[in-house]
Amino acid sequence: MKTAESPTTTSECSLPDQRVSRQPSGTRSLNFQQIRDDRSATWNAALDATVEVTKGGRPDLFLVSVDDDCPANCSLAEHPNGTHAGWCSCEVFQATTVCPHLCVLRQYAALNKLDLPERTSDS
Repeated sequence: MKTAESPTTTSECSLPDQRVSRQPSGTRSLNFQQIRDDRSATWNAALDATVEVTKGGRPDLFLVSVDDDCPANCSLAEHPNGTHAGWCSCEVFQATTVCPHLCVLRQYAALNKLDLPERTSDS
């Protein structure tokens, strides 16, 4: 029986699965290098914003609040080739497929503030 005095050994700990095969319907392929170049206003808005990121129930799900606006539900995962697959519930993403919420998640991942899972298939 485990007690507070008997720590769990590393071998007994399991790491969460950091791979996802399915994301929400409407997920799009994203190349953030191209987004930084072609959509710099959106990228820079995310850099300059006051943000709050909350992890969801799966490794690809996040709740992202930008500048105290209503939080958006987001999904972001990385393809093995370094591009990303993302989805966001905000109107900007629905209209343009690029939004500050997903840019925030990519920026946080680049700064090692969160881990993005690997997208294992194109399903």
